Amino acid sequence: MQPSRVFNNINRLVQGRGCIATLSDEVARLRGRRVMIVTDTGLVKTGIPDAVAASIVGCEVFVYSDVESDPSVESVDACARVVVEKKIDLLIGLGGGSPIDTAKCASIIATNGGKTEDYLGIEKVPLPGLPKIFIPTTAGTGSEVTNVAVLSLKSLKTKKGIVSRFLMADTAMLDPELTVGLPGFITAATGMDALTHAIEAYVSKFAQPLTDYFAIEAIKLISRHLRTAVHQGSDIDAREHVLTGSLYAGLAFGSAATGMVHGLAMPMGGLYGIAHGIANAVLLPHVMRFNMIASLERFAQIARAMGEPVDGLSLRDAAEAAVRAVESLSADIGIPRYVDELGVPREGIELMARDGMTNTRQVLPNPREVTIEGLLGILEQAFSPVNEPK
Repeated sequence: MQPSRVFNNINRLVQGRGCIATLSDEVARLRGRRVMIVTDTGLVKTGIPDAVAASIVGCEVFVYSDVESDPSVESVDACARVVVEKKIDLLIGLGGGSPIDTAKCASIIATNGGKTEDYLGIEKVPLPGLPKIFIPTTAGTGSEVTNVAVLSLKSLKTKKGIVSRFLMADTAMLDPELTVGLPGFITAATGMDALTHAIEAYVSKFAQPLTDYFAIEAIKLISRHLRTAVHQGSDIDAREHVLTGSLYAGLAFGSAATGMVHGLAMPMGGLYGIAHGIANAVLLPHVMRFNMIASLERFAQIARAMGEPVDGLSLRDAAEAAVRAVESLSADIGIPRYVDELGVPREGIELMARDGMTNTRQVLPNPREVTIEGLLGILEQAFSPVNEPK
């Protein structure tokens, strides 16, 4: 008998151009009276949070913008204290993954007490959090539809996650018009983050029919439209397709999990401050090469979904076409090829590999058995060849 598979999903999804205009209705549906919008200073400069706050009628609305990029457990604790002090009864996560993950965790700290660090791990949260609405302004993390929050542990120079059904949104709202002003380099990084989610979910040992469907559709949408979204950011059709791809990728990896691209990106981010989406994007083809021989058929399907002409090729050649397609997409949107181009030192290889081995949530779903030797090999390949001209 095959092991059972569980598909995690949120209660309510509102999607479409201009759907943010219905936010006040969603707040009323969840009976919010004292609402806090959790966002970041960069988004505040655009005026979007203030406009969103002004659109909510019938309740008090506060804007909290002290969210860190790649938020630390300490910054989440600080947000949670404000939630408690102001007696907030509904949270809105507005922005990229950092504000949404901060809002997720603040919601559970407000009702469960303690500190964020107490709940790191899988299903360690005993009680539901405050009601929450998540509104992404980037197309990448998929955090608005997952039960995961990834946080930085500054003292240990790494990142770890909280996985809990109580982190799921009560409502997610996806309005592509909110992503139009996103700079090209952020569009590229977040889009590759979403593609990584989809590819890792599709080849995961925990994959299932529903996650397969969403993963393949995400790969199709992102690979076909990300170049346009990056280089012609005002194209609302491209923006909408990439945002939908990010959504589908979130629905896929929220149940199928991710693999060792994420397992290595977390220590890279923690040790060297590399943004999560960029770390994933640079590591993706190198980890794909490592994993490919364990899942040739699935990698061939990825190549086909990315539009590669694989008919008539051997299974091995078709699988390799998937890696080349990812490298081509990355090059076209300005993603560096090697991790040393990000300022990561070669002497950090062993430390990153050993930290990666501790990320059980990524080790177990990875399609190829994970060993310290394998991770060292991936990271060696992820650095520029010593004799390659710069």
